[in-house]
Amino acid sequence: MRYLGVAIAIAFAPSLPAQAVLDTPSGRYEVIGLERWTLGALQDSLAAHSESLTSHACAAVLRSKLGFPDASVVTYRGRSGRSQNYTEIMVVEPQDSARVQYLPLPTDSAPDRHEWQDGIALIRRNANLVGFLLNNLQVLYAAAPPDSLLRRSPDSELFRTFLANHTTAADLRLAGWTIRNDKNLNNISVAAFILGSPSGWPATSADLVAALRNPIQHASVTAASLLYYLVGTARVPVDWDAFVPTFRALLDGTNLFAYLAISALLEEAPPTTARGWGPCTPQSLGGL
Repeated sequence: MRYLGVAIAIAFAPSLPAQAVLDTPSGRYEVIGLERWTLGALQDSLAAHSESLTSHACAAVLRSKLGFPDASVVTYRGRSGRSQNYTEIMVVEPQDSARVQYLPLPTDSAPDRHEWQDGIALIRRNANLVGFLLNNLQVLYAAAPPDSLLRRSPDSELFRTFLANHTTAADLRLAGWTIRNDKNLNNISVAAFILGSPSGWPATSADLVAALRNPIQHASVTAASLLYYLVGTARVPVDWDAFVPTFRALLDGTNLFAYLAISALLEEAPPTTARGWGPCTPQSLGGL
């Protein structure tokens, strides 16, 4: 049955071990994923490289200096009603490196694509545009985006117009190749937004799901946001079972920066039933 494999992948994916907690004057830090390492050993090892859990470079040092195959650091402002910050540090320990299965790093570093020069020009002149669009995807893809959003970012309406002119099969093929093979961040951004258009869904699902394992963080996090939006709004059945190996790798610790978004995506993706869309229940998943 469709989606049965996804359900199995979720059910048997190893859960991350309980967190270790460090409270500081600046907020709470929770390290998730420690098994053999203790919080004290982690702090001492970071200190040997003149870093700490409270450093912005913590994740990079864990990966590049301490041999952790993946690590992420995300800070939430005043989480759970607290005035202090909450920082979540997720790790996969060195002995579990086989669990982290990124795709090979793209080798092509092409210049900005001339086919997309209008869209890239908007990104270049407005450093906040990509972030605004990812937080407000309806401004690009909704039939009638809120005027308040368009007023907040006039460039978003121009980018919406650009996307409306790049919806052909050739556009989708070029975008799919780019997000899999290009290292140019401007090209990656435009390619992702082209692939995120509901008009191309679900034909673009394979390219977006593959991007979740792209070692370029911008590509993987952007793809996770777009997939979550598409699953929640397009409501078109997708055979997610084709992507079970990717989902297993992700839930096993690949791409920790996008772990929460990916988990939310899988929870949002409903199975099909004899009546079409239905709730994710043991019965709809074949009795699991």
